[in-house]
Amino acid sequence: MVLMKSLLRFALAVWLPMAASSSSSSTGGSKKCRGSYAAPVVNLCADHWPDAKSTRIWMVVFYTSWCGHCRALEPKFKELGKLLKNDKTIGIGAVDCDIDRATCSKYGVSGFPALKAIIAGKGKSYNGPRETEPMKNWISGIASNRGTKGGSAKCAVGSFRSRVKDAVVPLCEEHFPDDKAKNDWLIIFYNSKESSELKDIVDRVAVDLGNDPPEMSKALKKPKKKRERLEHLAEKYGFTASLPSKGPFGLDALAKVGAVCCDCNEDSLAFCASSLRLGEEDIPAPQAFWVSKGHRDLLRDAKLAASDLVQLAVKKLGFASKATEEL
Repeated sequence: MVLMKSLLRFALAVWLPMAASSSSSSTGGSKKCRGSYAAPVVNLCADHWPDAKSTRIWMVVFYTSWCGHCRALEPKFKELGKLLKNDKTIGIGAVDCDIDRATCSKYGVSGFPALKAIIAGKGKSYNGPRETEPMKNWISGIASNRGTKGGSAKCAVGSFRSRVKDAVVPLCEEHFPDDKAKNDWLIIFYNSKESSELKDIVDRVAVDLGNDPPEMSKALKKPKKKRERLEHLAEKYGFTASLPSKGPFGLDALAKVGAVCCDCNEDSLAFCASSLRLGEEDIPAPQAFWVSKGHRDLLRDAKLAASDLVQLAVKKLGFASKATEEL
């Protein structure tokens, strides 16, 4: 009996510190991520990611194993990690997009390598020289200028300047719907030199889908039930909506409508360059995206006419007839 008690005390003495260590590790919610980098660069993935609570600014490279430019960047990025390894305000990380496609898709990565600052879970694209010193200066500047609540910058309003008349929400990389967004979004990436006709079209689509300018007089607002709105749009644009026997219910907008000005400043230029790239191909603005739960679907070559955009939104929402789905 004495021997058994001694063995039990010994086992507890060994197990308790291990359990405490394991508990401490799991508290952070992190798991080891696979990738080709080694310390001081941290391999990141969805299970180990700098989210909204992160106190560090992260410089992250999104790469693939087959990308020659990625391999050329690797020694310079490793050197960046060494230079900043003692900086407690900055983390240097890497995501293998062959392994973690979901995270790469969430941050709109389609060309490689892509470099982004991750600020409280939000991405900000780097579009400068892929050399160690410029990268270091850029991420250090962001860290030193970080403000409160992640340092989110106000988005350039571009063509949508009036909160009384414009129903479209100006967006940018720091303020872009992520996987926690309650609404689905139709988002136009455009240049400010586009014709005023495009602005009017996108504003019209926003109103059609149930959005009013934020500072419009309450007397002018005309809320509709979602089902009524869908029926009205089908009649207005000459298509047949496929509706359930009851609903959809509520007076909320069917979807939000946003716009990213691609030539308003350097940050928006970099964001658009990253977002409007498929492989090695750069796609010119204007382009439309459907964004749902953080997933971005490029509606490439979509006709930027009110009727087509409204029908595309109805299709994405699941209320499209067979005829609509052929758009």
